[in-house]
Amino acid sequence: MSLSHTTFSGNTYEQGLAHGEILKESIINNIEIYVNRFENEAGVDKNELLENSGIYLNILREQSPEYVNGMNGIAESSGLGLLEIAMLNLRYELLYHALGRKLQYDAVDGCTSFAILQEEVENNHLLMGQNWDWIPDVECVLTTSIDTDGMRRMAFTEAGIFGGKPGMNSEGVGLTVNGMYSTVDDWARFQKPFHLRCYEVLRSTNMEEALHALAGTPRSCTANFILGHAPSRAVDIELAPDSLRLIDPTDGVLAHANHMVDPKEVGVEEPENPRRHLTEFRHHRIETLLNEQKPINVKGIQEILKDHKHQPQSLCRHRDDSLPESQHTITKTAMIMDLEEKKMWVTDGQPCKAEFEEYSLN
Repeated sequence: MSLSHTTFSGNTYEQGLAHGEILKESIINNIEIYVNRFENEAGVDKNELLENSGIYLNILREQSPEYVNGMNGIAESSGLGLLEIAMLNLRYELLYHALGRKLQYDAVDGCTSFAILQEEVENNHLLMGQNWDWIPDVECVLTTSIDTDGMRRMAFTEAGIFGGKPGMNSEGVGLTVNGMYSTVDDWARFQKPFHLRCYEVLRSTNMEEALHALAGTPRSCTANFILGHAPSRAVDIELAPDSLRLIDPTDGVLAHANHMVDPKEVGVEEPENPRRHLTEFRHHRIETLLNEQKPINVKGIQEILKDHKHQPQSLCRHRDDSLPESQHTITKTAMIMDLEEKKMWVTDGQPCKAEFEEYSLN
């Protein structure tokens, strides 16, 4: 089965209108999943959740009117409330902070990212990508966006979230993402949210613009990103609310999961997480496998992303029945990007079960 792929064009409002119309049922599903997740895992009921979303939305309108226009379009064409759409788009800050407040830091984790410099790749192209691991029943989509200035963006996202998460653009800029925590995270800092920063990275024409989108202003919550720009630049950026660390490739390889490599280098503390060893395992596993297969190609990376060592908490994630069902995480997509050719290989679900489908921005 292929991942649903849709193309949006026009200004952000017009793209949002198309998003909401095409993905209405999936958006309704995702709203229900997150309302339940906030209530069951974080102790935040729907009224409080929507109230917090409204408070943050007022700030977001000032930070990026064009992004909010995209959300307005989604709400209008889907017939859903703007606060519900805002909740989806702000869910990174709202959920991670709420889980932190309940000391449920082990309740959400996922994603293993990588980048490989061109000198370690068979076709001499910069490659990057990730396994994106998340809630099993969240409905996702691959989008191609054609902006009014001609820029093209291809990204994986959840239905109802505007702009995309991991992806690439027609300027050869690529992005991968990893959720992380620190003890100083606080959604009520009201800084530019995670998903807006992803959108701004994918609207960037070079590495400097992309770095500024992430690091140019303080953050509300901690996160990790790998940025790439063809033909030859890649860097990992660990972002805490007021500090950051740039990590360069080692022997041509970058890898990251859901923990800071060295929190002291960033000047923050991570909360205790009894499952930290699992994210450390995934980081080291993908790094080891990539280095073992250099010079590597796309086919080799596809096999690595299927890896089941330490299953179910493997690179290719499966439900862990030792955990409560509300804490289950699976690989929702595996993605590989060739930033030189502007091609993407992506799965609908776990790569051990789903075929890699090839897409092109050209």
